[in-house]
Amino acid sequence: MVPMQASTTPLVQLSNVRIERGGRTILRDVSLQVPQGSITAVLGPSGSGKSTLLAALTGELRPVQGDVTLFGKPIPTGNRDLLEMRKSVGVLLQGNGLLTDLTVGENVALPLRAHTRLPVAVRERLVQMKLHAVGLLSAGDAWPRELSGGMARRVALARALALDPPLMIYDEPLTGLDPIASGVIMSLIQRLNHSLGLTSII
Repeated sequence: MVPMQASTTPLVQLSNVRIERGGRTILRDVSLQVPQGSITAVLGPSGSGKSTLLAALTGELRPVQGDVTLFGKPIPTGNRDLLEMRKSVGVLLQGNGLLTDLTVGENVALPLRAHTRLPVAVRERLVQMKLHAVGLLSAGDAWPRELSGGMARRVALARALALDPPLMIYDEPLTGLDPIASGVIMSLIQRLNHSLGLTSII
């Protein structure tokens, strides 16, 4: 686990965590501190538990031992409190997760429609800002099927940033991308982390 830049305040902390799936231990005695403002890369071969670790950070999986804290607090157990916490965590999935029957702009607007009561005009302006941040302002009316793999990944990133989360989690963001698109995504992650004051776990 490699912090690329450092700060003094841990935004995410795991202490002696053990996580199981189907009765089988996937991760054992994992401790990690992610400083605020950092980009932390979690490295390991396929099947080593990287995605399992990220699922624990979103509350999808509960550790059978140890503690996980985000923003200085334990991950909530109640559904409503957990949903509220998740608004502060942006997640970029391996497969992008774009809805094919919605345009690019509608995909990015989805979290704003689901979790806010902002007027339509304000939502549309925010969508434009997020698409501009990932270099795809002109693609708002396009359909997901019309996008390259790298463009689709950037749209998914714009959607993950829609609610301005202070913490971003990237689940293998370079999977399936060619070297040029991979370089674009990594540069974008670094630039957004700095300009928006994010904390990122890759």
